[in-house]
Amino acid sequence: MPSAAPEAAVLDVWFNTDIPDINAEWAPNPDNEEFKKQWYFGGLGRAMFKPWLEKNPGVTMKITSHSWDWDLRQNQLMALAAGIYPDTTYGEAYVNEFVQLGVFAPVSDASAQLFPEGTVRGATSGGKVYGLPKSSGADVLFINLALWDKAGLDRTKLPTTWEELVTASQAISKINSSDKWGNTCYYTYGPGGDSYGQAMRILHWFNQNGAPLGDDTGVPSANSDKSVETWLFHNDLMWTSTENLINQAESESGSGKLFNDGVIALKPGWNNDATSVGEGNIDATAIQFPTPPGGKPATIVIGNDIHSPLKGGKNPDLAIKLIEETVTNEDSQAFLANNCGIWIPALKSMLEKAETYDKLAGYKTDGAKKIVKITMNTLLTGNAGPLPGWPKNGSRIWAAWNDMYGRIWKGKLGKDDIKKELDTLQTTLEGLVKKSG
Repeated sequence: MPSAAPEAAVLDVWFNTDIPDINAEWAPNPDNEEFKKQWYFGGLGRAMFKPWLEKNPGVTMKITSHSWDWDLRQNQLMALAAGIYPDTTYGEAYVNEFVQLGVFAPVSDASAQLFPEGTVRGATSGGKVYGLPKSSGADVLFINLALWDKAGLDRTKLPTTWEELVTASQAISKINSSDKWGNTCYYTYGPGGDSYGQAMRILHWFNQNGAPLGDDTGVPSANSDKSVETWLFHNDLMWTSTENLINQAESESGSGKLFNDGVIALKPGWNNDATSVGEGNIDATAIQFPTPPGGKPATIVIGNDIHSPLKGGKNPDLAIKLIEETVTNEDSQAFLANNCGIWIPALKSMLEKAETYDKLAGYKTDGAKKIVKITMNTLLTGNAGPLPGWPKNGSRIWAAWNDMYGRIWKGKLGKDDIKKELDTLQTTLEGLVKKSG
């Protein structure tokens, strides 16, 4: 661990919400002024930072939010370009870009080993880990068991292979129809601009089949024969529902309602999706994703919010100390799941207790809690990993991938045409990871 805190240090902490006064009373109450402005992140910040500040007298914090996703990335890049280096920052799919820029300081091996490998791979380079996850999640396959039963399928024999999954999806689609949506079963996000949300719910199939889109440092590998095979399988799943459904049920809340209403029978989802399952209180479960012949388990980490110390901040040693001591604290790791739901803890010591874990008050029903425990076990044992760590041009890369995804799915492309699409994508990705921007 770094040395003791210097006196009168002010840590510049980039966080998920602005907390101008950490001592102002926060309560999960819609009438509480701090809650109105900061939501549950205000409570999380206090759970993380107040005990630490008490142990480090003389230290204060400036805690500010800088958005999320692409906007956060842009704000971070603009700050660095202007010579503004906070002490710590946060992020998800774009963390590895900043790792490769060399602006983060490594955390200790001992602290990194407290987390499953998949949760820190996106912050890893050269054997060093450059951030720790304060919350996480894992994708699993959600199953509406009422529709499973209606199709004459045996709920004691849920699918373990791709073939079994496609066969079951087609059987459900035949008996599940509505005037608005037509015959439906499987759902995941349709192609969507420059978002990486679609990839988070699809690329596990490719990782299972030894066909990753790219590696952790962003070296692309989009056009293997196994990739072609995986897209063919994915089309079989997608066309157990109508294009109308895929295009309209765009948000987690929207697809959650349609899952509860029996329009969607099967969908990839993470612990956040269990929130909507809890609201519907339906007969549902989740499983780790079925695998292809010769394949292996795989899932994508999602909601994996990594906090990293910066080398160029005013207090680099203190920043490391803050990350290592607050993010590894079990009380702060438990806060979100036990208050608002959506996320799960990332510490191995907590995930190992998934079966009996009881700090899940943010998930409102026993059924939702059961599914969340499955995501906890999957994060620990399901070969979880991040999206490829593109070194630059991530938004343009995801836009190119989404465009190709749309052509493969909507065009119902066959093997040869898919290979042409993948060859084009590979060339595009190779250019973008080398190109400035």
